[in-house]
Amino acid sequence: MGQAKEKVTRQNLLAVALMGVAAFFAAGTVFYLIATGDDGANGDSSVGVIDEHRPEPGDIAPDFALQDIRDGEIVRQLSDFRGQVVVLNWYASWCGPCRAEIPHFQAAQDALGDDVVFLLVNLEEPRDRAVSFLEELDATMTSVHDADGDVFEHYRGTSMPTTYFIDRDGTISVGGSGIVTEDALAEHLGDLGLTY
Repeated sequence: MGQAKEKVTRQNLLAVALMGVAAFFAAGTVFYLIATGDDGANGDSSVGVIDEHRPEPGDIAPDFALQDIRDGEIVRQLSDFRGQVVVLNWYASWCGPCRAEIPHFQAAQDALGDDVVFLLVNLEEPRDRAVSFLEELDATMTSVHDADGDVFEHYRGTSMPTTYFIDRDGTISVGGSGIVTEDALAEHLGDLGLTY
């Protein structure tokens, strides 16, 4: 009987040890998700700057990956749009010049269709606020979320809005901070072979 009792005690100790190991790994997983900001609901968490070189006119635009503002399960890379003219623009709902230029972007997008991609990048706002802002302006253009501002900083952003014009080969034509007026938009797109 003593041996049977000792066998049961060993089994209990083994079960307790296994439960402890499982709890250790579960706690480690939770810690990792908290530390990386991945709550499991945002799809692919591998977002941010991909190419380490800083943007300069005449250079290939540094690639990055960011979550779609309307559907966080989708991660978009700048390089996904190679072969099209890209207008890369950082915006925020509190930015007056952004509110003024986005309708011009939408009009150009509607007129030019697949010849151009307006890739709007929301800077550090809650996703629902960014989506509401786009809906308010009837803006249907592709938009992604620069949640921590790392890509904005990498692109030398200093004030809002910041816009880069990128040709079909991925080369930066012109870029920087400040509002893009309707006339400037037409001029920069014209330089890239697009008129509307």
